[in-house]
Amino acid sequence: MNNSSDQLLLSLSYISIHRVVDRIEQTHQKSYHTMCLFQDRITTSERSFPLKHVFDVSYRPFSGHTGLFYLHTNEGVFTFEIEEEPEQFILLYKQIQSK
Repeated sequence: MNNSSDQLLLSLSYISIHRVVDRIEQTHQKSYHTMCLFQDRITTSERSFPLKHVFDVSYRPFSGHTGLFYLHTNEGVFTFEIEEEPEQFILLYKQIQSK
């Protein structure tokens, strides 16, 4: 009964930064989430993208320990701040798409 498309292949942590404003000050709250790669989709904490709607994934590192991971879809480009190298995630995504 186990569907192979439900098996998690690889995950990638990303950061969300939310601005919080109260009467006295403005602060930024950082939270960590996980992007998951399955055989048929990529999921984030807020959305699920079928791989047939994902055209490409890419990464641009910054000086320091962070970079931006881009998810190119039929709905536009979604950007995620990450602290780890996404090389394995990108390679596995490209392997799945080439099948």
